[in-house]
Amino acid sequence: MQILSVCLSLAANLGCMQKVISLILALGCSVFVWAGYSPDSTKRESLTLMFIGDVMGHGPQIRSAFNEKTNSYDYDDVFTRVSPLLKQADFAIANLEVTLAGSPFSGYPQFSSPDELVDGLTNAGVNVLVTANNHTVDRGKQGILRTIDVLNKKAIPFAGAYKDSLHRDSTYPLILEQNGIRLALLNYTYGTNGIPVPKPTVVNLIDTALIRADYNKAKKLKVDEVIAFMHWGLEYQRQPNLEQIWLARFMHNLGIRIVIGSHPHVLQRMEASFDTDTTKGQVAVYSLGNFVSNQRPQYRDGGAIAAVHIEKIDGVTQIKDAGYALVWVQTPTVDKKKRYRVLPVAKYELIDGYFNDDDQQKFNLFAADSRAIFDAENYNFYEIGYRDNHWVLPWATDKRWAIKPLKRIVPWQKSIFYPPFVIFPAR
Repeated sequence: MQILSVCLSLAANLGCMQKVISLILALGCSVFVWAGYSPDSTKRESLTLMFIGDVMGHGPQIRSAFNEKTNSYDYDDVFTRVSPLLKQADFAIANLEVTLAGSPFSGYPQFSSPDELVDGLTNAGVNVLVTANNHTVDRGKQGILRTIDVLNKKAIPFAGAYKDSLHRDSTYPLILEQNGIRLALLNYTYGTNGIPVPKPTVVNLIDTALIRADYNKAKKLKVDEVIAFMHWGLEYQRQPNLEQIWLARFMHNLGIRIVIGSHPHVLQRMEASFDTDTTKGQVAVYSLGNFVSNQRPQYRDGGAIAAVHIEKIDGVTQIKDAGYALVWVQTPTVDKKKRYRVLPVAKYELIDGYFNDDDQQKFNLFAADSRAIFDAENYNFYEIGYRDNHWVLPWATDKRWAIKPLKRIVPWQKSIFYPPFVIFPAR
């Protein structure tokens, strides 16, 4: 009681009597808990980013999405099974590798998909698109303009292609802000299949001088982090080439700490280091593979979602964790019609009897191939687990569902994977 009297007297003398929430007495010790006060006064904010690979629109996909009864297109069934995972991201960013040029719709080699493809993506949780890729100019100037108009009408943020230089200057870099964290998204492509970009439209092409200028502009906009989503590399190659590696290192050295890649249509390795007292956080994902497509050969019938968790602690942004989820594209025949379904591997491998024998074999092969290359070459990327009917994000649980133990190293210091750094000359 003497301790209680002393504590209450102290509180009264401080003029804070009304702020005392509780007084805990244990083993002769007393602890005050004050309203509006936390013993840890650190200001901490966080967000989760998810990056999605190539969203293709081959002819069979377009025909599959058509509903003869309603005379309309519907892509919801394609993406609904991966939606619960995507909706755990604050920003889910996908590579839209088609134009929305309107009818007549077409697949390879000059892609134009129904607008409803974007509705299917956004309904599933995708909320940002990148549009600079080798198919951006497939349907010419009008294809670029209509794609932009559709995305603007649907209020979907995007980066990569623009109506003209004024449009680019006023909207690029794309600024994304959530939970007190402000990001800039950059997007570039290696080319447009040899088709000149029609004036006055603009498609961001990979150019180190341009990337540097865009990064400097982003920093003037007071962003916490800059992200680059690159369309690069060689198709169907499971290893990044030297240009990809050099560009990633160029951007990391510049200050672009999160670098994401697409285009090869197969998976390539993922690497991360995290902000600690002794290491600097950086991410390089060289190829996410196909998110959805009609490509069925080995290695091409699926892809991965890369997730990056960042925190802002007392005004300083830190890359804290990373993970991936494999996705496989199933093409079952339903009502005498070929369908497309994006299936998260970690969930559907737990469901006995879901696949027929042929699909089970293909599913297992994709999962084994993907895990084999990630197991051998990834650094600091966990596979996101699925347990007890929910997704287990690495940063949201103490349990780790990695295929093998985590490798806590700085990958870009390993000369076996990284040649001496060369700064690309401006061009």
